[in-house]
Formats: sequence, structure tokens, C-alpha cells
Amino acid sequence: MYKKTVFAAFTLLVIWIGCAIAEEKRPFTADRHKALNIACAGCHGEEKPQKAATEESCIKCHQTIEKVAEKTTSLKPNPHKNHLTEGSDVACTQCHASHKADDIICERCHAGLKFEKQAEAK
Repeated sequence: MYKKTVFAAFTLLVIWIGCAIAEEKRPFTADRHKALNIACAGCHGEEKPQKAATEESCIKCHQTIEKVAEKTTSLKPNPHKNHLTEGSDVACTQCHASHKADDIICERCHAGLKFEKQAEAK
């Protein structure tokens, strides 16, 4: 009985690890900002944050969803210009979770959706 339990636990562990490795790794918004030398205070308003960054923090630098959409026109489909972002109150933080992997709300209905970078037209 003990050997079967250990074997079953080991098998489940291997499957779990395999699934975790196969899962697409999504970048953390905080890591992208850190790579650009943006300090914690840049988004949180304080160097030792006590609370999550707000939508207003995003707007300080990125201005509007329309401005962000202009910068992501090479992505097809454009994640910042679609039926969810146009004329609605979708917050940046609904997809970009700072210190967690991005949770792209488009995928809730469009499973497997990929945003692919297209070659720039010359």
C-alpha cells in the first residue's frame, strides 16, 4: 500500500511539473519596468510599497489606452485596440498584474489567442 501511495504521489508531481514547464511564461509588468530602471516609487508612489499600483499610476506615463494602442500596432490583433478597450472602462490592471503574470482578459473568451508581432510595412 505504501509503495502505491508513493508511486501515485510521484506520478502526480511529475505531471504537475510537466504542466508547469509547458505553460507559457508571461512576463511580469514589474519586471519589465525594472528592466527600464523604473523604481518602485515610479508606479507605487513610494519606495517601499504598501499597496498595489493604481490605474492613475499607469496613466502618468502611458497617457491613454489610445496612446498605448498606437505603440502596439505591430501586434495582431492589437491587445490595446479591440471591442473590450474601445468605449469601455477596462483598467490596465485587469490584464497587467504588476508582480504576477499578466492575465489577458481577451483569453477568457478567445482561448489560445496569440498576439503576434507583424513585420513593419516599409
